[in-house]
Amino acid sequence: VEEPGTNDVDTFYVSHLREPVARSISHFKYQGRWNCPDLILKPGNFTPTRENANPIETWNQTGGHVPLSCRWYQHINSHRFRIMECAVNCYSQWFSGLACPTWNISAMEQYAVAKARVLRFNMIVVIEKLRDPNYVQAVERFFGVPGLTEKGIPYCERASKLANTKFPFVVRNETRESLTRLNEIDIQLYHELSDCLNEEGSYNNFPEWDGNRFALNSFNKTEKKRAVWNNSRTHESEQ
Repeated sequence: VEEPGTNDVDTFYVSHLREPVARSISHFKYQGRWNCPDLILKPGNFTPTRENANPIETWNQTGGHVPLSCRWYQHINSHRFRIMECAVNCYSQWFSGLACPTWNISAMEQYAVAKARVLRFNMIVVIEKLRDPNYVQAVERFFGVPGLTEKGIPYCERASKLANTKFPFVVRNETRESLTRLNEIDIQLYHELSDCLNEEGSYNNFPEWDGNRFALNSFNKTEKKRAVWNNSRTHESEQ
């Protein structure tokens, strides 16, 4: 995740949070139970069945079914953090960007960096709160546009949903309890960032969209570099 304020273009930082165990189970359902490329790119050669489905009991690692690993990139002489599938403490990994095992950065250190970084975002949307029409209205006022709850079509969603409809699965209590233990750090982060919304009248504190507010101080570094470059070209031509 980009460090807020490091982009030389004016940037409004928005992210969303979902209860970590529910997010992990949903991730497994739509991407971890069957391999998405198999469902999408091999529709004639691959048929999802119970037999070729991955079990949710193995969905218990930082990289989904396996521990996260990071590729080495020669041109930067370093590993680079990149994560696609994740079952455990995914928000701490994503927001910190420090989860490559070779870096030996503890989960608590990742959590601290993640929390400090995401608290600098302009907006964090809490998925569970979208069930509350008052919250939805407050967020829509904030952005100045309607349609917040209109559903899109995520990658692999249709094919995975069809396969899961044909072969439903049940999350056992033991599995849910295990994921809760494994995601303890992310659950703490989630509550620290979202529990304030449980306070009475908290939605009233949301500011309302004002386009003029973003017109102020809009002269950014990119424009400044361009102006300096143009001035230097003009100066050279005059000489």
